[in-house]
Amino acid sequence: MPTSSEDSKYTLEYVFGIFCLLLLLPTAILAFGEYRNIIDYFEYGGDFNDIISWILYTATIFSILFISGLKFTGNIKSNTVRVGSGIFIILLSTVNLISRISDFDEERKNLGFDDSWLEFLYWSSTHETLELVFLGIVIGFFILKR
Repeated sequence: MPTSSEDSKYTLEYVFGIFCLLLLLPTAILAFGEYRNIIDYFEYGGDFNDIISWILYTATIFSILFISGLKFTGNIKSNTVRVGSGIFIILLSTVNLISRISDFDEERKNLGFDDSWLEFLYWSSTHETLELVFLGIVIGFFILKR
């Protein structure tokens, strides 16, 4: 028989799951705004790779929020789906990491930044982005865990 603390734990997890699912709406609005900026950027030299990166980055955050929401609300019941979802987030976040590193390399060249990668990582825009990608990988491993 579940105790009161177990009930509150499950309730808290459920509320957190609902919160993750609710965050999909503002995330979609922000993603659409970012997409509009990318389309406007085509006028000034943007290319199709910008759209591919946007799709990858948007799919990563959407997947993390959606799968986390489903997991915390108890809607992922099958071990196969849970493991597949965790692996999907890990793989998507890893591809995201590779893409970000490629973007950073291009950004370093565009800025004429000749210092080491380590000094480039000190920039908050660089290391915070990488931290978020690594957080996605960690969340994927937590999804894998029962």
